[in-house]
Amino acid sequence: MTRRSTPARPLFIGAVAAEAVKLWTLLSHRVLAAVALLVIIGTGALLSFSMRSRLADPRFAGQTITADPTQFVDSVLWAQIIVAVLAVLSVTGEYTSGQARLSLLALPTRSPWLAAKAVVLAALGFLIGVIGAACSLGLSMLILPGSGVVYAPDPGEAAVLALRSGTYLAAIAVLATGLAAALRHVTGALTAVLGLLIVAPPLLSSIPGVRRAADYTPTYAGRRLISDLPSAAQFEPWVGFGVLALWAVVALLTAGVLLHSRDA
Repeated sequence: MTRRSTPARPLFIGAVAAEAVKLWTLLSHRVLAAVALLVIIGTGALLSFSMRSRLADPRFAGQTITADPTQFVDSVLWAQIIVAVLAVLSVTGEYTSGQARLSLLALPTRSPWLAAKAVVLAALGFLIGVIGAACSLGLSMLILPGSGVVYAPDPGEAAVLALRSGTYLAAIAVLATGLAAALRHVTGALTAVLGLLIVAPPLLSSIPGVRRAADYTPTYAGRRLISDLPSAAQFEPWVGFGVLALWAVVALLTAGVLLHSRDA
């Protein structure tokens, strides 16, 4: 009897599976993911109840209270902070614990490790965005109809908005992964990532002469995918996301080059 040999599992698929296990094994990662999800859902629910309460508030007497679906996914821009922190801790934690050396021994070419980590973190960011936005929009559709608030969301539009929210957080996760892998140290990586996402945009927009540059930062450009907030550049949604994606790709490629050029 001849034994049939089974093909080995592709290297990259194995790397992705390993990274998924490592990510979900740590309680802190699960807690951060849950908090990010609750931020999106909870903020959306609170906004819905807040709009209902305005109808009984004398200060809003005679006013028409209107709502737009994009308002219920604005909290994705807050959840991005948690997603970015989760990505940074996932990468830098391997260097702090020495796990990175073992990971790179198992994957001598190194690139599959970084790519697998980016894929897993992007997938988690995508799920957080899609589930959180879908639940937030769903709650708004349950709470606001019949309340007197002018709100008539299209289910198809809501589904697209939920998918876009996930796409945005996936790109943020990849950007944070690249910066963290390039810098390696948790303090430096957190400073760089949070500075780029939440400090640089309003800082640049407050300086005369360079205000337009703020629209090319990851947050201000990428948010065009899920928000209609005004900006100087007024990018089309997918053009703005393209700017964010370019930031993420450059960060990841830089991390890949540095990963090959220095010791683990």
